Amino acid sequence: MLSHKEAQEQAILSVIQESPEPVGSGSIRAEAARRGLEMSEATVGRLLKDLDDKGYTVRQGFQGRRLTDAGKKRLIALNQRLEQSSLSMELVDALSKERKKTLLDMMVARRAIEGEITAIAAQSITPDEVAEMEQILREQERLCAQGRLAFDQDIAFHKALARACRNPVLEKALELIYQSGRYSLTLEEIRREVYDGIMADHRKIFDAIRRGAPEAARAAMVTHLENVIRDIERLWQKHDLE
Repeated sequence: MLSHKEAQEQAILSVIQESPEPVGSGSIRAEAARRGLEMSEATVGRLLKDLDDKGYTVRQGFQGRRLTDAGKKRLIALNQRLEQSSLSMELVDALSKERKKTLLDMMVARRAIEGEITAIAAQSITPDEVAEMEQILREQERLCAQGRLAFDQDIAFHKALARACRNPVLEKALELIYQSGRYSLTLEEIRREVYDGIMADHRKIFDAIRRGAPEAARAAMVTHLENVIRDIERLWQKHDLE
């Protein structure tokens, strides 16, 4: 959770970063207000001086401020904390509404459907689709290395597999499961809290797919989804939600 001052700092740094030119205090104040954060002119001036002193911003003549490299790193750190705080609140809300049985039922269905999808995809995937999956995994790994959630990339990975199997019935079945955005977000945050091996799981699946090994691919996918099922069980125990 960001303190009030950190929230103000994040807003100011964001405005400066997103401006194509050096930006002055009046423009910063107006843009921050447009985004829902009201600050007085004196407050903006005081915060800008503090940011200058810390080396996060630098004055560029009479034109205004721009971010330094240190300021860009500071903004990344604040954005990550803001995202984590928001997602933690989402998780608490989701756990109160999404019952354990619903999640487990979904995962059992996915285990059956995606085990078959992955085995077929190992035999039918094209070089272009392999390259697409590699790109998805690299982006997922980049986000995870920054301590950020990557549920969009997680879904993209599984959907790319479904397309590669070239069975529209199986692909549609998986699509129905993925229709709930809250469902995917909850699972990603569950895995963040109780398990950090999601990338290792995905890499094992991908390596089997790339080798054209259908049974190894099926086994890797089943293991991956059984890990998620285990994580759901562990989370409910951790938070005493039974």
